[in-house]
This record gives sequence, C-alpha cells and structure tokens, in this order.
Amino acid sequence: MRDQSRNPLRSTVPGFTDPVTDTGISEYALDASEEAAATLVDAPDESDEQTQTPFAYFREGRAITLLLLGFIYLILALSLSSAGWTGAMSMTMLIAVVLGALAMGALISFSRFDSFFMLSHSFATGLAWVFFLMTFLVGDEQRVQAFMERGIPVLQARAYFLLERWLEWIEAAINRQASNDNVVFIFEIGFLVWWLTYLGVWSVFRHGHVWRGVLMAGIALLVNTHYAPVSVMGFLVAYCMVALLLLAWTTLVDHRQRWRSQSIYFSEDINFDFMRSGFMYTAAVIALAFIAPNMGRSLPFHDLLQPVNQRWEEAMQEWNRLYQGLNRQTRPVQTGFGRTLTLGGERTVSDRLIMEVEAPSGRYWRAVAFDRFTGRQWINTAEGENTYRSNEPIPAALWSARAPVTQTITIRIPTGNILLAMPDVVQASIPLAALQQPLAYADLADSASTDQAESELTWARSRITLEAGESYQVISSQTTVTVRELREAGIIDYPAQALNRYLQLPVTFSPRVAELAEEVMADETTTYDKVKALERHLRTYDYDEGIEAPASDEDPLEYFLFDIQRGYCDYYASAMAAMLRSQGIPARAASGYAEGTYDPEIGTYLVTERDAHTWVEVYFPPYGWLEFEPTSGESILDRPSGAELQDSGLIPGMDEIAAEDEDFLFDDALDFEEEFPQDIAGPVTGIGGLPTRAPAITTSFILVVLTLIAGVWLLRRRMYQGPRAFMQEPQIYYERLLNWTSRLKLPLRSRRIQDQPSPQELMRPSPIASQISRRTPAEQALTPYEREALLAEDLPQGIPFIRRIIEIYVQFRYAPRPEHLEDGVRHELNHNWRRLRPVLLKAWVRQRLNWRASAGGS
Repeated sequence: MRDQSRNPLRSTVPGFTDPVTDTGISEYALDASEEAAATLVDAPDESDEQTQTPFAYFREGRAITLLLLGFIYLILALSLSSAGWTGAMSMTMLIAVVLGALAMGALISFSRFDSFFMLSHSFATGLAWVFFLMTFLVGDEQRVQAFMERGIPVLQARAYFLLERWLEWIEAAINRQASNDNVVFIFEIGFLVWWLTYLGVWSVFRHGHVWRGVLMAGIALLVNTHYAPVSVMGFLVAYCMVALLLLAWTTLVDHRQRWRSQSIYFSEDINFDFMRSGFMYTAAVIALAFIAPNMGRSLPFHDLLQPVNQRWEEAMQEWNRLYQGLNRQTRPVQTGFGRTLTLGGERTVSDRLIMEVEAPSGRYWRAVAFDRFTGRQWINTAEGENTYRSNEPIPAALWSARAPVTQTITIRIPTGNILLAMPDVVQASIPLAALQQPLAYADLADSASTDQAESELTWARSRITLEAGESYQVISSQTTVTVRELREAGIIDYPAQALNRYLQLPVTFSPRVAELAEEVMADETTTYDKVKALERHLRTYDYDEGIEAPASDEDPLEYFLFDIQRGYCDYYASAMAAMLRSQGIPARAASGYAEGTYDPEIGTYLVTERDAHTWVEVYFPPYGWLEFEPTSGESILDRPSGAELQDSGLIPGMDEIAAEDEDFLFDDALDFEEEFPQDIAGPVTGIGGLPTRAPAITTSFILVVLTLIAGVWLLRRRMYQGPRAFMQEPQIYYERLLNWTSRLKLPLRSRRIQDQPSPQELMRPSPIASQISRRTPAEQALTPYEREALLAEDLPQGIPFIRRIIEIYVQFRYAPRPEHLEDGVRHELNHNWRRLRPVLLKAWVRQRLNWRASAGGS
C-alpha cells in the first residue's frame, strides 16, 4: 500500500482527487517516473559513456540484424546468379562472396579500426577472396597449362590466367573494341557484390545508417531485375519483404536503446508485437505497389526523367559493347538505336520477332538518321527535343512526289520506346519527343517561304512506355519518285545548307577511299547514276557478320574496302555515305529495320531482330532524302522507272491522281483530318491500347494519391495534435502543449523526489506505459502549472493563451465537472489555440535556423 505522506494533498485538501489515480494511471507509474526523474537529476549521465564505449551502433539485436541484412545480400547474389547472364557459366560463387563480405564487415564494424583501414583492408581482402573463388571457374585452359609447365602451382597459374584476361579486357575497353569475355564480367560483378555487402554491413553496424545498406542492394537488384534475360521478379519481392522487416527491426532496436538510456520502462515482449505489425505493414506496401498505376504512362514523369534516360541509354550502349558475350533480355535488344553508331566487330542477332507492321507497302522502318561521321562512329548531333501530343501534326518538308502512308506497328518485344516507322513521319497516335535537324531546303525560294517547315525529324521516342502487344499508328510521307525523274535532274546543284552539314568528313579521312569513289563514279553523267554506280560496286563485297573489329590505329573504311573486303550493313552504309560525301553529294547513314517478311495471309510485315539494318539516304532536291541499299546481303531497292508516265501522265501507285497535281498532298492549306486517314485519331489497337487504359490508370492514380493524402493527414494528426480517442477538448489541447514542449526541446526544471518505488513496483505492468515512455522522466514529473511556467519563459508572446488553456485543463481535470463541456469553453479553447499556434511555429522555425547556423559555424 502506498504511503499517503508521499502525496500530502491527498490528506490535507478536502475533496482533492489524485490526478494520477483519476486518469487510470497506477500508483507505481508515478513512482517510476519520480525515480527516473531523480536519477536523471542526481545520478551521473551514463548514456554518453554507453554510446561511446562500443564501436558499433547497435548494441542490441545484433544477431537478428545481421541475419536480415545477410538475407538481403544473399537475395541479390541469388538474383544475379539466376538471371542467366553468362549462360552455362555459373555465378553461384556470388553466394560465397556475400558470406565472406558479411563476416568480414561484421568483424571490422565491431573492431576499433577506423574508416581508412576499413576501406584499404576491404579492397585487398575482397580482391583476394574474389580471385580465389574465380580460380574454381577456370578449366584446363591452354594458357593455364603454359604457366604450369613453368613450375607454377595450379591455383597460382589460374590466378595469372584471370589477370591476363582482365588486362586484355581493359585494353579492349580503352581501344573501344568489343569483348566477349564473360569471365571478366563474373569477376567484376563478384567484386561489386563484395563491396556492396561489405559497405552495407559497415554502414548499418558501425554508424546505424540502415537505409544505406538497404538502398545499395536495392538499386543493384532493381537494375538486374529490369535487364535480366529471364524473369527474377520473385527475388525483388523477397527483397522488399526482408528490407522492410529490417527497417522495422532496427527502428525498434534503436528505440529500445534510447529507452534504456533514459530509464524508460518497456515490456520485453514488445519485439513480437512490433515485428508482427511490421510484417503486416510490409505486405500491405508490397500489395499497394503491385496495384499502383504504371508510372511509365505518365507524361510528366517521362519528361522529368528524360535527361537521365538519355544518359542511361548511352551507358547501356557502352555496356553492350564491353560485354557482348552476355545473354540479353528481350527488352534491351533494340535500345541500341540511340544517337550513335560505332563500327565494331562481330554482329550477333537472332530470329526473334520484334514487331508486326500492317502497311500497304514497306521497305525501311527507320529509327534514327545520322549526320556527323568521325571515322569510326556516326552521330546524330540534333540538339533539344520537341514534344508532340497524340495525333498532333508534325511539321514536314514540302517534298515533291510524296504520298501519305498509314502504318500500324504492333510491338512484340519492347524496343526501348523508339519510334519505328517509314520516313518522313508527319503524325503519330502516341505522344512523341523528337530530335529534329535544320532542313536542307530544295531551293532558295522554298527557304524563304514562311509556310515551309524548318526542320526534319531524325529520331523520336514515345513519351509513354510501349509494352509488348501494344500498337500505335503512324502516317509517313512516302516517296513516289521515279528513276526517270531522278535522271532528268542531271548533276544537282545543292543548297549551301545541305553542303555544310552533309558533306562533313573527319580531317583524317582516307584519300584512298576518296580516290576509289571518284574512280567508280567517273563515267556517270547524272547524280543519280553516280550514286547507283557506287551502290553496285559496294554490293560486290561479301556479306559477313562474323568479322573482327578493326584495330584502334586502323581506319575502319580502309579495313572494310581494301583489307578484308567483307562486312555487314554498318560498314556498307558507312562506306557509301562517306564516299558520296567525298564527291560532293550530301548523304547520311540511317538505322532501323528492313521491311522483314511479308505474310500475305494476314497482310502484315513480320520484322525480326535479324532485320535490324543500316542503309544510306541521299539528298535529291526537290524530292528529299531517298534510300539506297549498298549491302549485298539485302535485296536490291528498285524504283519505278517512270516510263509509263509518258503515256498516262500518272504517278505510279497513284492511279487516280494527275501528275500535275502530285504536290497537292502537302499544300499550305492541307487539313490533316480531311486528307489523312481518319482512324489515326481513334483508339490505339492491340492489347492494352493506350486510350482504353487511360480511365483505369487515372482512377488508380487518384486512389493512390488520395490514400497517400489520407495517410499524411493521419500522421500529422497523430504527430502534431496528439491522441484523440476517448479524450475531450481540454485534454486534447493539453496534449498538444506537451507535444510542443518536447518538440521545442525546452530546458526542463525537474525536482528531486525523495521517496523511490521498489523494484517490484517498477517491473509491474502498466496499461499506459506507452504514454509515459513518450516523454522523458523529468517531463513526467512536472505539474501543469510548472509546464506553464516553463513555456512562459521561452514563449512570452504566448503567455495569455498558454495560461488560459492550462487553467481550463486544470479546472476540467481536478474540479467537479459537468457531463458535457459547454460550447463557450470549447470555443474559448479553440480560439486560444489558434492564437498560440503561430507563436509555437515561429519558435520552432527560429530554433531550427539557430541550430543550422551553429552547426555551420562549428
């Protein structure tokens, strides 16, 4: 039984009601808080000593923390191993890499060594460990046998062999050559996994930075999941589960350590309840992530990430060059249609179906046109992107002998959102971001026209994600020019703008190549015949996809034309375009797909990965850019001769259009909705058409946003306004004051309590222990009027409002009160709180600014 003398008001004041007993707080709880307050005031502060003595951040729950962290990095290792990057060559050694890094990282974290030793030791140890594990992947290679014949032990010989292959890979990378060495890839991935695991364990156990350890593994796992040749989504789900559980567990451990340092009682059974709630929360978050709308459909999201995406695509092209021996996921196969084209080594393609094209005719489905040639690489130098909405007309040149053609492209393997269509694109059913070059005008009169388009589209991507099975429609301006019309143009006098851009050659351009071009075209009398003569000459070279890349000091065009005299489309097109430029004829290389195989039963062109192609486009004013096919592995490109025009006066392929009206298609007053097919504005066909999914996506997005808003509101309500259930207004506003006292970190003036409870009382369970533990022991020992004095010292502007709120609370709390609070009192409380809140906010902002200033000064 508690001694009455410890609360003299109970016996001296008639009708006094003990506030602790009245609120349902057991007597032992007040005793515990009094003892804690006395300990806080009189006893030496041991928290700093406890924090500084151990070198690791977490002093509790280390085994479970290490176990969960180990699961995260083992999931990463299993995901990389199961992805099938290296085919038959196993990557299971990554599991041993993770286990070694976990053990070493944990030992170093609990040691006295500093960060410099940690980094240097990890580098040496990790390199040795990964090299040791890699030796088991090396078979009886010839070079290994050569080392062993010199008396070198087997293990050391294998290590030398690995080192040689690594140096060869570095040399190839420096010389911008391709490499098919998967052993080097496994070694580098193994070393990367070692560092991720080691640094993750160090960050968590030495510094308590759990998010760093979680995010490093998560980013690597996300990239692997996105690009892996096979689906490894299950590992990503498992990672999310374990990562969120680790975050929940370390948060609990962090709180337990803080509670112990502040002598706050908590139940030891809290672990199970907390982790059970954490598991339920984790499952809910993952489920919400799966039902959330695809951000790939959000145009603002795509536009925001475009600068990053562009550099990422360039990095992926470099990755594909350095690791050509890896298995590829179907997804990134065609992301190579970027803004560069490098003349490299062996070309590896398959017969996988990329897309289906429904069109009345077809020859090339262009992705990109290049304008600058460096001698080893083609580059699209267009700067800045123009965006177009779905079905918005795209400015096009007023070339002669053109007709609109509608194509429906159905994606079978995602192509990196690159627009593939006949040139020149004038309208698309999907929103686009396009690169456009200044136009080479047909003549000076056209360039002065205000109605003439000032640029041409040379590369475009969809601003929304195009998944497999989806379709889009494109209208292109297809040429109908005849051979007779091209020959009648004679030797063309090109405009200066075309000459400046499309006659560019590197200063080191080979004279031998230019002399060969001049020799081949010398006997022809028209520009068209000169181009055809060069095309015929190049088609005499053998087609070979298995050639080796030219040496770093060797000219790729000389290598193709004079040394090996064989190659594939990249070399044919590069040679022809450069040779034409050397003779004063504007030309450029273009990449995309050849027409594919036409299926007459379904009226569709089936385009496979093997149809990926590079060709040549030559400028013929006033007809625009015309395609030519120098690659011997492709069928010859035949144009209508035009002989029938002498009798009929009609353009081939346009039986009902008079020749004199051939330019009407691009008249200044052209109305797209009247002249072009109407179905372009309709829904996009195919699985998951864009317009049909828009309402569902919008609804899902709105639901997610509303859910997030509700969650933030509830969190703010909890943090800033305190508990609400079963409380009336005076208690609510008083709780707000208590929360602000803690938030403002005001200096507490605690009093010493002489009488202390017994250990049995301290260990007795409490129904509101969580409420007590929210505040420090000294805070729990203060009366309402002491809190008023504390706040008044630091917030003099809020004295009248604080005093009135506390007076109402004390009267409500300790005096006889009616069953329901009067409206006038409720209104007065609300009024005083609204006047006090700006004062509290200003004090909090001022405190934060002062803290930042002092931190910066120190």
